[in-house]
Amino acid sequence: MLRYVAIAFALGATLAFTPLAQAQKKDSYPDRPIRMVIGYPAGGTIDTVGRLLAESVKGDLGQPLVVDNRAGAGGLLGAQTVASSAPDGYTVLMAIGSHTILPSVQKKMPYDTMGDFAPLALVGTSPNMILVRKDHPANTLAELIRMAKAAPGSIDYATPGIGTTTHVTAAMLESAAGIKLNHIPYKGSAESVQAVVAGQVPVVFASIVSAGQPVRDGRLKALAIVGASRSPLLPQVPTFDEQGVKGVLGDNWMGLLAPARTPSAVLHKLETVVQDALQRDEFKAALQRQGVAPQAKSSTEFKRLIAAELAAYAELAKTTKLTTE
Repeated sequence: MLRYVAIAFALGATLAFTPLAQAQKKDSYPDRPIRMVIGYPAGGTIDTVGRLLAESVKGDLGQPLVVDNRAGAGGLLGAQTVASSAPDGYTVLMAIGSHTILPSVQKKMPYDTMGDFAPLALVGTSPNMILVRKDHPANTLAELIRMAKAAPGSIDYATPGIGTTTHVTAAMLESAAGIKLNHIPYKGSAESVQAVVAGQVPVVFASIVSAGQPVRDGRLKALAIVGASRSPLLPQVPTFDEQGVKGVLGDNWMGLLAPARTPSAVLHKLETVVQDALQRDEFKAALQRQGVAPQAKSSTEFKRLIAAELAAYAELAKTTKLTTE
């Protein structure tokens, strides 16, 4: 009889301990560093923002966010890495606006942009610009458009890659102004901007994060910026709209995503940590110094943004060339 009592007691203790053990395991997340994959080289727009975020949240997480640059295919390789990773909260994607453009420019996607990711939080946005090297004969957008119309297809321009928001901005300018430019895609923002600074390519479409400093120190001339109003960081640069070229868009968003099927408690923890960072003045100021407008949007709002852009870019691709064939 005593034997059965002992067995029952042991079984009861095990059952009682199991939920406690599970709760402790859940509450211990994260218990090791988290890999933050960025699909572009170091030094570009999304890399800069990702590293600022990693620095800001490390105290809240108790573990570091370790940046892993997986550059290539306009962010496709980095996103594919995360989509195929274990949904355990230890691999996340710091994505940029091209994430929603790629399905409209790639003949075959290696992942489902909506189905294979769980949006966590939108972090910020940054407008695109068109820039030329400092000794370029064009000093205004109108002058560059006249040159392009005089010799269609003769002016090369650089972007961080096919399907990036900067590529879309360029395609929209071509359509709005009735011009033809020649696209030279690079592997990332820093490389494309440096190519123009070095005189390898005459024109570049880049975000204010990537090209703001070369403009301020005189290495590049910014001819126009996307937006309803000028940026306070570069108030001397006129918008496309105020120069009479309407319908040119390109506001880069930057946000964090996890693999689909990541446990809800883990997603909530990551979202909360990012939202808390976006409430801190020092982090917001760091973003603004880079030309990024902080955007404390929830995971639900971020998911709606992604869905809306996927639909919008699919429609745009029907009328605007977004590939280089």
